[in-house]
Amino acid sequence: MNGKLDAYSLNVRFAENVIGELSLNKETGLPKLEYNSDWQQKGFAISPSLALDNNHDNAVAYNFLDNALPEGEARLLLAERAGVSEKHVFSQIREIGGDLSGAFTFTFESIEQRVNEAEEPAFRLLTEDELERRLDTKEDIGLLTWDDKPRLSVAGVQDKLNVFINENGKIGFGNGSLCSTHILKFEKKNCLNLVLNEYFCMKLSAALGLPTAEVEFTRFGKHPALIVHRFDRKYVSEKKQVLRRHVIDGSQALNLPRDYKYERNLGDNRDVLHNRDGASLPKLFEFSKSMSSPAQSAQWLINWQLFNLIISNYDSHGKNVSLYWGRENSSFTPAYDLVNIAMFPQFKHVLAMAMGDEFDPNNINAYQLADFAETCAIDKKLLARLLSDLTKKVLSTLTAESFIQDLIKTNDFSVEEQRYINQLKDNIVSRAQHLCSQTSMISTIEV
Repeated sequence: MNGKLDAYSLNVRFAENVIGELSLNKETGLPKLEYNSDWQQKGFAISPSLALDNNHDNAVAYNFLDNALPEGEARLLLAERAGVSEKHVFSQIREIGGDLSGAFTFTFESIEQRVNEAEEPAFRLLTEDELERRLDTKEDIGLLTWDDKPRLSVAGVQDKLNVFINENGKIGFGNGSLCSTHILKFEKKNCLNLVLNEYFCMKLSAALGLPTAEVEFTRFGKHPALIVHRFDRKYVSEKKQVLRRHVIDGSQALNLPRDYKYERNLGDNRDVLHNRDGASLPKLFEFSKSMSSPAQSAQWLINWQLFNLIISNYDSHGKNVSLYWGRENSSFTPAYDLVNIAMFPQFKHVLAMAMGDEFDPNNINAYQLADFAETCAIDKKLLARLLSDLTKKVLSTLTAESFIQDLIKTNDFSVEEQRYINQLKDNIVSRAQHLCSQTSMISTIEV
């Protein structure tokens, strides 16, 4: 590192400080991340595998950055905009490296520019009419580019838009000392009620006292949308500045390639389903032992997985769990992306991560729960107690009219939407009752 940038290098920044350099190896096409000496002494590693001693393979940096980029159609559009293949992560990081998840940014401005130029807050208002018009055509042109700039940088396959929301509730794009504070999530035309489904599941999780990202339901014309408050951002209105907190997802924590977010990393076809090298519950529980509070982290993971089972969120993969990551603290973030997949027959009804050896969600009974406990070194009596407590809380919350009535009153849902909410409630109640009935047998089973 010499502080002099060219087309093959980017500054890595934490707040206003340049803490290292990301460069591209012209021969291998792999990125290389190096911390500067000052950060090596005072800072912390961006991820567990990107060690401060700079003694890490370039594939580690590739995995970390690849997991930070969008997925699906947005990834293809981003690569097309950059004029590179989807696998060329360095060029895509050049495009959107200023607003990735977490606290670190990747910029091509020189160190001298950053020292001599203060970042001024810049806000570009996004009116409801403009957003509504864009949503009318999103199936054709997508939501990636606005004002000839890419604006989507949150990993995931659902239609999303990173936005800044100011103290007056105005939505727009932030630049300079401002960056995104919220995520707008929309549904595709073949996924009717996906937004409502996620809103309900997220609100249910919060009502149970589980750490959950804050969400709101809204509409832009005929388009329902979920407003997700980013837990890695905090807007300080007095200073006109957005503070960032570093987070990494499960795949980044485990140093897995992006395509390994599912435990069956090669898919579910008969000839490859035995390959289970992707993100898994045993790997996450093993990693939790190295976190700041191992016992608290393990209990968070148990409750997260049990709640996913109760609401039939089969898609709880390695990128749908994240951690706060810093010099002296590592802990799980609030839960997010909670969706009842059972309500969508067009989605695959297979668990992203197995319960023991079981991937079929309809086959989760006391034996599979006991297998999960043994596989992840969980005390069976503890698992039974936590599952009993959680299912009873779910049943109590959903059978009391106040929870659903408050949601309806707050959002003025239509008759059709209220009917869907009741169907969703019935589905979750049925699942909770079944799982609750299995709790007394868990501790008696030897796998």
